[in-house]
Amino acid sequence: MIRRASLCAALIGVFLVSTHSAEMKAEAGVEFDVLSQPAVQSKLASTSLIYALRKFGNRYFATGIQGHIIFSDDGGKTWTQASVPVRSSLLGIDFPTPEQGWAVGHEGVILHTADGGKSWVKQYDGIRYAQEGLAYYQKLAEQDPENELFPVLVDEMQLAIEQGADKPFFKIKCQSAKRCNAVGAYGIAVVTYDGGETWTHAMHHNDNENFKHMFDYAPLPSPGRYFIAGEAGLLLIADINIKDAKRVQSVPWEGSFFASAASADDAIIMGGLRGRMFRTADEGDSWTVIEKPQTSSIVAVIRLPDDRLIAAGAAGEILISTDNGFSFSSVEVPPLGPLSAVASGPDDTLLVAGLNGIKTVALPRK
Repeated sequence: MIRRASLCAALIGVFLVSTHSAEMKAEAGVEFDVLSQPAVQSKLASTSLIYALRKFGNRYFATGIQGHIIFSDDGGKTWTQASVPVRSSLLGIDFPTPEQGWAVGHEGVILHTADGGKSWVKQYDGIRYAQEGLAYYQKLAEQDPENELFPVLVDEMQLAIEQGADKPFFKIKCQSAKRCNAVGAYGIAVVTYDGGETWTHAMHHNDNENFKHMFDYAPLPSPGRYFIAGEAGLLLIADINIKDAKRVQSVPWEGSFFASAASADDAIIMGGLRGRMFRTADEGDSWTVIEKPQTSSIVAVIRLPDDRLIAAGAAGEILISTDNGFSFSSVEVPPLGPLSAVASGPDDTLLVAGLNGIKTVALPRK
């Protein structure tokens, strides 16, 4: 049976803040169409709620509440706010080239930049997702009446039309300036092969029959292959060469995975609910429980340029690994508040982001 659950409570409050804000405005009788209103320029953008923080080349990008996209060319000392056409909160970002980038978030929005992130245009949103998805799966159901999945997806698209643009994309992964995949809540998934001129539904390519949330990507050693980490033990191996994403059966537990990264020796490090972390060196055939101190849920895992690994807990903990993810130890940091993202900073520092915006913390020297 297809389940309709609320967004996973552990994703971890911060992803729901912007949703709650919009609900409060609706309850107050204020019309608030985030898809048609541009983000407001704010000097406080870098100290407001940030969801994603990444470095592409020498430029850092952060995405956040109410359509904020900011970038820094000086290691995070100063930030410039980009021009963004929506006020949807933005949860993920990727740049396959220095100029071409995509960002995704609430209301099923997908944004594109062609000038290195200074200005953005809307390519897609949840309204289109539902309308185009209904036509797409109705056509597939007519072409293949024996396939039992297509009528279910027709029903899902009809429900999406009734509910409006209420489902977020959590992450986007671009293999080139032409091909990108976006995944999100309740199994929503789309792909573009033409740089975003068109987006095609991809739910039927994923072995995710209960439509669980999909949170993160991690590259596998073979080109074009990667892990998709998700809710309630969902792990998929995706392969762009065959389009399909197959379920990993030997999952180490049934909790949600929120973050993943590849180690220097090509293992995959997974982090998730209740601070649990696991390591696999054989694409999920076997798993090792990672030794680490007790923490809150792991919401970010990255590999530094020197191959050390960093994990961030939702409550503000920072962990470091110097043995390719077999174990992590605590990094002493000042109170950071709730975190959602982390990036390698200049000169043995980290940039961390979350409820209180972006901060810089020192790392122990190697």
